[in-house]
Order: sequence, then C-alpha cells, then structure tokens
Amino acid sequence: MGAKLTVIENRCNHDIEIRVWVSPARPDKFQSIIRIEGEGGWKEVNSKNFIHADATILDDNDDDIEFVSSTMLMIYIDGVYTGYYFLPIHLVKYAKVICDINEDGLFVVQGIKPTFNFCRFKGCAYFPYLRGKKKEMI
Repeated sequence: MGAKLTVIENRCNHDIEIRVWVSPARPDKFQSIIRIEGEGGWKEVNSKNFIHADATILDDNDDDIEFVSSTMLMIYIDGVYTGYYFLPIHLVKYAKVICDINEDGLFVVQGIKPTFNFCRFKGCAYFPYLRGKKKEMI
C-alpha cells in the first residue's frame, strides 16, 4: 500500500482547514478539524485515525457483513469549501499531499507517492546469461 503517515503541505497564501466528516452526521458537524497555516505550513497526518467502520453493507447471504468507512476529509480555504475531498483510502497511497493555487487562481491538489531511493544497492554483478561475459551495474 503506502505510507501510514502522510504530510499535507499548504503552499497557498491562505490558511486551509481539512474537516473530517462522517456520513450519518449533519452536514455542519465535523469529527475533527486540521488547520494548516499558509505559505509552507505542513502537518503530518496518520490516516489510520480516520478509518471508521461505521457503515455496513449486507451481502446476498445476509451472513457476510462488509464494513465500509464513509469518512470524508473535505478541504476548506478561509471557511469556503473548495470542492476537493479525500477518502482515507486515497490518503494512504501518498507520502505527501501538496495544496497550491495555480496561475489561473484555481485550487490544485497534488499527491506524491512514496519512493525508496535510499535502499538501492550500487555494485558490480556478474550475469553469466549475458553474451560475452559482460558485467552490469546494479
């Protein structure tokens, strides 16, 4: 999967709020609010905190119950909803999420997946299946 901790960075000039909303609640009641300051502010978010098994879907046999989380993380700028939201499943896939405003004044959300470049081994290995007994860098 992805990272358990996700960094959410705000590159806008305005402060943003990420409001955690769970489906059976009223539209104006939020479980928690994450505030991130403008111009480079960031927060580390543990996505496991937002996974709630609150909605159930019954299978055809009525014996198997599948739990589905209906949690949404909605992004607000200065108290105005931007139209963007995250699901906890989507948040787990990214190591860093960048919120920014482009040249046209539109709000942009960009996710960066985790990469592990520090684990690569550099060395010389001999592969006998190559023609001419060549050496190859790993």
